[in-house]
Amino acid sequence: MSDRFFDNQINAARPVWVSLNRALASSIVLLVVGTLAVRYLPETSKKNDIQAEIQALEAKVAEKRSLVTRHEREERLLRTNPEYLSLVARERLDLMQEGETIIRFDSLKR
Repeated sequence: MSDRFFDNQINAARPVWVSLNRALASSIVLLVVGTLAVRYLPETSKKNDIQAEIQALEAKVAEKRSLVTRHEREERLLRTNPEYLSLVARERLDLMQEGETIIRFDSLKR
């Protein structure tokens, strides 16, 4: 009779330990997943910040390239087109050709 008592006690106690082991294993898994998530989220925000910075820099590069293209065009015109050279020189030096009338409109500064 005493053997049955202990067998019943062991069988009755087993499901509690099994449940506790499963709960412990689940909490360990959740802890590991949570730790990975906490370590991964800042990296994601850094990646987004870096991508935004890259886009801003690419926009600046495109702006500078268009400026370089415009300056190269102006240089080419100054070297090859005497009429354009004459026009720019007169504009910058405030000179005019004979028989030419200059009319200027100054913008109002507010």
